[in-house]
Amino acid sequence: MIKASIARIRQVEISTLFKYFIIYSAIGWLFETVYCFIDLGVLTKRGFLFGPICPIYGLSLLIMIMINSDRTQDKIPVLVVRCGLITTVMEYITSLWMEKVFDKRWWDYSHMFMNINGRVCIGASLLFGICGALFVKYFHPAVMSVVSNVSDKLIRSIDMLILVIFLFDILLSIRTSII
Repeated sequence: MIKASIARIRQVEISTLFKYFIIYSAIGWLFETVYCFIDLGVLTKRGFLFGPICPIYGLSLLIMIMINSDRTQDKIPVLVVRCGLITTVMEYITSLWMEKVFDKRWWDYSHMFMNINGRVCIGASLLFGICGALFVKYFHPAVMSVVSNVSDKLIRSIDMLILVIFLFDILLSIRTSII
């Protein structure tokens, strides 16, 4: 399974992966912002970066798409479990790494049922598994269809602009978090 996923990654252009990474990171940021607004009743800054991007969502969804691309015919419950496991591992590793590097926690599930060190919990894993399965099976094919209809020249220009802004945001966010 892992060898097949790596072979698929090698077949996809970096610019294509970047494009989907940015799209899904922005959707993740929007999801986080709306969810927290509903939960807390106020708008809060979500994520590590200043801009409207949550890279953990983009990377998690790319991994889900790569691992599940040949399995989209699988039944939804199977995709939910697979996507839930992927996001749980990603969320735990990211939480641990960010806490070690920046001495700060961006989320804490300590008060949630069946959590592991407050980094992950069964409720979030299930929610991310369901959303991930729906993305892999229905949303990503629709996004691929839309993106494929945009001219390559326009896409490359947009990609370059977003890459510069994204890198600047990373550097600014790291500088601000360390100080």
